[in-house]
Amino acid sequence: MNKFIALLATTVATTIVPATAAFAQQTFPGERSHCDAILSADDPNSQITLRSGPGTDYRDLGYGLVGDRVYVLASPPPDIDYETDRYGYGWYRVGFPGSGAKGWIREDLLRLDCQ
Repeated sequence: MNKFIALLATTVATTIVPATAAFAQQTFPGERSHCDAILSADDPNSQITLRSGPGTDYRDLGYGLVGDRVYVLASPPPDIDYETDRYGYGWYRVGFPGSGAKGWIREDLLRLDCQ
């Protein structure tokens, strides 16, 4: 019985990992730019708000945590979706590969990694 459980656990683990990677690749077809980013803040316990548009006047869609990896989105690629709000802050449109959530995050809360 223990061998069966170990085999089942191994099978599930090897099945889920490739499926998750495939999901991440298919989450934002036609919107991925050449940049990824890591959410960043002075306080490592910060919750970084995802907004429906480029500014704090837009609806709150949820949040990410410091250290979360996101894709910087583009429509159409390769031009990155970047806007400046009325206060002069820059915002990037991003997507979370795990959840598929999309929205805008202020540029000073992102560490970009462009290839």
